[in-house]
Amino acid sequence: MVLIQKGILFGIIISFMLGPAFFILIETSIKKGFKAAVFLDLGILSSDAIYLLSAFFIAEKINFWLTTNTFVQYIAGLVFIILGGFSIRKNYLKKNDFSLSEVKEVEGDDSNRIIYPLNLFIKGLGLNAINPGVLMFWIAACTYATNELKLSDIKLFTFFGITLSTLFVVDVLKIYFSSKLKEKINKNTLSIIGILIGCLLIFFGLAIFFKDLST
Repeated sequence: MVLIQKGILFGIIISFMLGPAFFILIETSIKKGFKAAVFLDLGILSSDAIYLLSAFFIAEKINFWLTTNTFVQYIAGLVFIILGGFSIRKNYLKKNDFSLSEVKEVEGDDSNRIIYPLNLFIKGLGLNAINPGVLMFWIAACTYATNELKLSDIKLFTFFGITLSTLFVVDVLKIYFSSKLKEKINKNTLSIIGILIGCLLIFFGLAIFFKDLST
C-alpha cells in the first residue's frame, strides 16, 4: 500500500509540472476536443515510458551523451522556438483555423479516422521526445526511486507503472474539463490562447537552449 500511495502521489505531482507538453495538451483539448487530446496524451506518455525504460538500463551512458553533445539541447530548443513562432503566426493570421466545422469534417471523414488520431499520437510522441529535459527528469526519477526509496526489480517497475497510470488518469481529467471550455469561448479567445501557448513554447525553447545539462 505504501508503494501504491507513493506511486500515485508521484504521478499527480508530475501531471501538474508546467512544461511544454502540459500547455500543448491543454490547448489541444480546448481547440480540438477531448478525443484529440487523449490521443496526443497517449503519444506523450509513450515517450515518457520509452525514456523511463532507457533510464532503467542505460542511464549513465545517456547522461554522459547528453552532457557531452550540447547540440542536442540547441536543436530541441530551436524546434520549440520555431513551433512557438508558427503558433503565434497561425493564430494571429487565421482566426478560424480550428473551427468546429473543421473538427467535424475531420471526424466525419472515414479516411481520416485512423490517420488523424495517429498524427496526434506521433505529434505527442515527438514533442515530448525532443525535450532533453524529459529524459534527464526520468533519469533523476530512477535515481531517486533506487537510492532514496530503495526500490529494485519488480517493485521499481510497479512504482513507475502506478506513476504512469496515475499520470494518464489525471491527464484525462484535465483534458475533460479543458475541453468543456470549447463551447464557452469564442474564436478570438481561442486565437489569444494559441498566441499565448506560442509565447510559452518560445520561452521553453529559450530555456532549453541556454540550459546547462551538466548541472
